[in-house]
Amino acid sequence: MIIYLEPEEEIGGNYIRWNKKFELGIPAIDEEHKRLVALCDELHSKIMKSGKGDGGGWEESLVHALHVCTEYVQTHFRHEEILMKACGYENFERHKKEHEAFTKKVLETAAEFNQASVISALQFVKFLYDWILSHIAHEDQLIARPVIEYYNRRKSDPEFSEARIIEEAGESDFLS
Repeated sequence: MIIYLEPEEEIGGNYIRWNKKFELGIPAIDEEHKRLVALCDELHSKIMKSGKGDGGGWEESLVHALHVCTEYVQTHFRHEEILMKACGYENFERHKKEHEAFTKKVLETAAEFNQASVISALQFVKFLYDWILSHIAHEDQLIARPVIEYYNRRKSDPEFSEARIIEEAGESDFLS
């Protein structure tokens, strides 16, 4: 399922907001996705306000967004990949390559920050927006069913918990 949303042009409107259609039904992953959606919207808002003479701040917002995205690629992708491996997701390698492409773009943008402009900042926002609509709203939906089926099979084990899956993979901070 592909979800199309039209970004709002006016300042104060949401460029993108969380939509229940983005939910995978995997609470920890959904919370991480919500943070990325909010980040994209906040960065867009700051950039647009600075362009309308409502003050600067887009540079600081871009630095913050890049910092959050760097953490995101280090933790969120690892969490998804652990769950995909645990459930035996058949398209793991393809999905992981998409994560690697996102990581590369974030790191390239961070490395080129000294040459950043309002235009390049908006291009980064558009990149995040497109990622949300193509990857989170479509590609990640494909992992939901296998992961949830895996959870359901494991629930009969009295020691099962979402946290235990991650702990077994050495990621005890995932669900905290």
